Amino acid sequence: MRQAEAESGDYPLARRVFWTLYHRVNPSVERHVIWLPEARIAYIRVPKAANTSIRTALAQAFGMTSHKGNTPGKDAFWGEQGRKRARRMRTSSFALHPGARGGWSFSFVRHPVARLYSCWENKVVENPDLLPAMADMGIEPDMDFDAFVKAVARTPDAKSEIHLRSQASILTWRGRVVPDFVGRVEEVKADWAHVQRELQCRCGVDPGPMLRRNVRGRTRPDISEHLKPATLDLIAERYSEDFRLFYPAALGRD
Repeated sequence: MRQAEAESGDYPLARRVFWTLYHRVNPSVERHVIWLPEARIAYIRVPKAANTSIRTALAQAFGMTSHKGNTPGKDAFWGEQGRKRARRMRTSSFALHPGARGGWSFSFVRHPVARLYSCWENKVVENPDLLPAMADMGIEPDMDFDAFVKAVARTPDAKSEIHLRSQASILTWRGRVVPDFVGRVEEVKADWAHVQRELQCRCGVDPGPMLRRNVRGRTRPDISEHLKPATLDLIAERYSEDFRLFYPAALGRD
């Protein structure tokens, strides 16, 4: 049952209260995993790491559509599919989910400097309205990148807006990386080909090539060459686990 249905008045009061409370303690923004029970495939999203492109590819591959005009990049799209076709859950819940045993899961990450720069460019420079959760972090509209990094660096993951949380905080549970395969946006052609092969072998579905959406040409890892050393130091410290787990050779300087 979706939250909108639970609050619509079409269900008994007790059930509406239950689902309203459920969505408050288990908010949509925290449910990073899209689990496809029939295919036994899970994708664990990382915002600003080809997330929209991957969700679009999966929706097309498994013939999922929206009757309400939602796009696959929106959480509401997956809520429309019903729990038998697609279930969204926290990474911790997925790690403990008995139905996920024997399945296969994947995610994609992005170089921390490029990901952070992309977020600043999109959410602070381009968008006229700052996200409330970013404002709570002390981020201001049109602030420069160096000041933006300082605000991000002093805010722990638990209090950070979802686009600014470390990728490690999303993809790990009790010290281990949860997805079976973690691709890199910088090597998307080869790594997505691996995802294609796995899906073809496991459930006979070919997601086809990834159609890149919401891509910004300037958000390359080599953007580091144009940043102040002090800013790079802050990024390296704030996202130290991302570098250690997913970009150990980068050392925050490529």
